[in-house]
Amino acid sequence: MARGRTELHVVAGALFDDDGRVLLAQRPVGKHMAGRWEFPGGKLDERESPLDGLARELAEELGIELEHAEPLIRLHHDYPDRRVLLDVWRVTSYRGQPRNLDAQALEWVKPDNLHTFNLLEADRPIITALRLPQVAVAAEGLEGLRKAAGRDEPRVLFWSPGDCAPSGEDAREAVRGARRRGHKVIVVGEGIEVALAAAGSGADGMLLKGRARLSVDPSGSFLVGEVCPTPAAASAAVAAGTQFLVLAPGGETVDEKQVCGILAGLGVPAYVGWFPDEGALDEVRGWGAHGCALGPPAADT
Repeated sequence: MARGRTELHVVAGALFDDDGRVLLAQRPVGKHMAGRWEFPGGKLDERESPLDGLARELAEELGIELEHAEPLIRLHHDYPDRRVLLDVWRVTSYRGQPRNLDAQALEWVKPDNLHTFNLLEADRPIITALRLPQVAVAAEGLEGLRKAAGRDEPRVLFWSPGDCAPSGEDAREAVRGARRRGHKVIVVGEGIEVALAAAGSGADGMLLKGRARLSVDPSGSFLVGEVCPTPAAASAAVAAGTQFLVLAPGGETVDEKQVCGILAGLGVPAYVGWFPDEGALDEVRGWGAHGCALGPPAADT
């Protein structure tokens, strides 16, 4: 942090309605960065816990009573005039109907459409976290994709096409079917080939298995992730604009201490992999991960 700059500790909440839309608030005239959109919340008071601060802010801004929330993502962001530590919580239960008590405009938005709003820069990683389910599954070939997509609970499907032609009609229909069921389809591969496969199949994004530096869609509509075995690889990926990570340290077991060290300060959603089932989800979430990735992964990851 630059000398003399104070870091503001800010808490924000992601509230959902019955249609799965998340609430955005527009900063009113007279406030810093007026007109920009953000997730409801604000600065913590001295010695106030994030959850207490979130409850207070939601009551003051929206007139609702917080009942339950769980951590979503924690990140640091540098603006030209300030540095922000942002604690973001997924609000799972609240009482009341949100109202604009702070003279702010309110809008309910589908997570996949959040990138079309002029959000504060610090909020961009929150969009990715809201779009990605907490459990990811590796899927091999066309039949593997179809099988993984058969589950009702939305998941991220890390799809390795194998001998399948990703731009063929069978593949495109399988991807459409998975997305209709609420899954996110992310094509796994290397270099320009994976970008072409993801675009040709109509997938939601791509997961890189190497150090290829491909341009990242600045709007965030097309998701770009990277498999990272080391802290250095994770840091380099985030610096290059990668929107999410799969932390795969290698070996037969996952080293909690090593993974926690990588997760600290990343500021983007990260999965820990690879696991045989989702029994590890609560544990890795406790480490600060977005979720767990179920394997085995594609052959050389």
